[in-house]
Amino acid sequence: MKIPARAVTIVELRHLIAAFVDDECDKDERSRRMTHKKCGRLIRTGYFNLFYVNDDGSLDPGIDGFGIGPQQVPYCEKCDPPDGFNHAYARRILIKHDPQPA
Repeated sequence: MKIPARAVTIVELRHLIAAFVDDECDKDERSRRMTHKKCGRLIRTGYFNLFYVNDDGSLDPGIDGFGIGPQQVPYCEKCDPPDGFNHAYARRILIKHDPQPA
């Protein structure tokens, strides 16, 4: 799954994940595995590290310094391989604060 180019809301991120699964993956109901339509390789599960972004563009690390927490995401190891963590798929994603109701 490709990383969003800009900060997104939680709802937008969920839609991006669902769109990747629906548009780019084939599902085998028997084995319950998914393959990537583009290359035929298995879809793996990794995670995005979610952090709120402040209005000034800085990260909001949250109370414990770890942001919002991880979000599981599907990815193709051949077409969008892991980077930087040696065989791990963990990437920081910026999440917009939901507007507070008036």
